[in-house]
Amino acid sequence: MSRRFPISRRNLLRGLAGATVAPPIVSASLESYVRAQEGAWPLRFFLMFTGNGQDPSHWLPTGSQTSFTLSPVLEPLAPHQDKLLLVHGLVGELKGHAGGMSETTTGWPSTNGSGVPPAGPSIDQLLAEAWRGDTPLASIELGVMPANASSDQTSYSASGFPLPAIGSPLGAFQRLVAVTNQSPEEAEKARALQASVLDTVSAELASINGKLGADARALLDEHLTLVRERELALKAPHVPISCDLPDAPSANGLATTWQAQHDNVITAFRCGVTRVASLRAGGWGGIESGGYDEIGISGGHHSIAHSGPDASLIGINRFHAEQLAYLIGALDAIEEGDGTALDNTLVVWVNELGLGPFNHHSRSDCHVVMAGGKNAGLENGAFLDLGGARWQDFLFTLTRAMGQTQLTKFGKNGTTVLDTLFA
Repeated sequence: MSRRFPISRRNLLRGLAGATVAPPIVSASLESYVRAQEGAWPLRFFLMFTGNGQDPSHWLPTGSQTSFTLSPVLEPLAPHQDKLLLVHGLVGELKGHAGGMSETTTGWPSTNGSGVPPAGPSIDQLLAEAWRGDTPLASIELGVMPANASSDQTSYSASGFPLPAIGSPLGAFQRLVAVTNQSPEEAEKARALQASVLDTVSAELASINGKLGADARALLDEHLTLVRERELALKAPHVPISCDLPDAPSANGLATTWQAQHDNVITAFRCGVTRVASLRAGGWGGIESGGYDEIGISGGHHSIAHSGPDASLIGINRFHAEQLAYLIGALDAIEEGDGTALDNTLVVWVNELGLGPFNHHSRSDCHVVMAGGKNAGLENGAFLDLGGARWQDFLFTLTRAMGQTQLTKFGKNGTTVLDTLFA
């Protein structure tokens, strides 16, 4: 059964945003238990990143807020239009690839132009930590031909430690398989082996702590924190996951790799392996030259974007929308209670640049494609102009939609709930 809100969710979130005293934090495991007793399904979060913004003539729908026609780039999403929430008019603090890359997921603009945020977490990792313990994996970070330079990342821990994307669909699948369909004996053996390895790693890291400078010690502390968290997780009772798994993926090109990674997300959500997943295509400049050869487009995404709003740029971004449409359709086909998995999953597609002439590298009109999230109270079937609202407030609003009502800020200055996003 769907969750019912006795008062307007919009008014509730607005009130919480202005509260001076945060409500008590409910543990992730207790929250899951309560939801299970209510017959509800846990919320999930998926973020897809592609680079280089969008040309407004390619992206902007036409029509009204609730009756609109999708643009050439977004047309592949038409079968799911009643489950979409399209927004634009958001404003980022800095323009350019670096400023945008830093702020897009963390709400922290880069202070030195590097594209690396001065702090974290990214929104996916905030939710992963909030829900840690609900599932075997707190999150999974996937990529399609991912660039993994420091300026290309989208997932960051609370201290700003980057979490690179897994570019191999088979590697990601094996990570999912490793925590499903284990016998108690197999699970105990695997946990014992991991605990032994972690003991060794922890001892070795601690032994070099006194030999490092301040910056290196901070990085080492991050590693030690991750080790300790995993050690605590291994001490918790093992909760077996039994799930029908698909065959291992065999991807040999751009389209099959992207679909296989989305299949991994679908498997992870369907089987309860994690509630948080992300996918990054390339890096801040998108997928490089040669990546789109199989769809008849030569040249890299970044260079094609620089050449202007032509058919090749439409083709690339339309291809991206086709991949997202596949994921949305698959989630919407999974029944959960009186709805579908999509109703319990917030799907978010972001860029580091906004709408506008590419050479301006502007973030004065940032845009987002969202789908699902109905049971988080989000509007569906709408196209909204947010009229200059701050990007950081948008991210803060998403944390509230995902149930993190104890937060009073996200990123540098995200403190205001954008209540127009809620039904």
